[in-house]
Amino acid sequence: MFFIFVLISFAALIDDMTLKVFGRNKRSKALFLGFATLIMAIVVEDFAWFVNRWLVPLESDPKGGQLMQYSDWTSKHIGAINAGNFVIPVWYLFAIGLASVAYYAAFRRHDKWDYE
Repeated sequence: MFFIFVLISFAALIDDMTLKVFGRNKRSKALFLGFATLIMAIVVEDFAWFVNRWLVPLESDPKGGQLMQYSDWTSKHIGAINAGNFVIPVWYLFAIGLASVAYYAAFRRHDKWDYE
């Protein structure tokens, strides 16, 4: 799954590197866009797994019908913030912050792109 995320996230950069469409500055923007998209894809995929466990629980799953808990693997390493009946993993907040910075770098002054 990670390979698919990387392939899709960096499609613009790969396309540019093979066809040499943009200049170096635009290539760095495509790299930032790829990193931001990859990070957000990982966060969304992880969260979707837990939403699926919550909405469509398996009979054999002891945590079926619950969102993320402190005992889940995604919350164990860095920790989590309690949000009532579920927790928000701290790495989600770091990842979303990092992706936001990368999206900003990718789309900053996007209207001034000159095609060299």
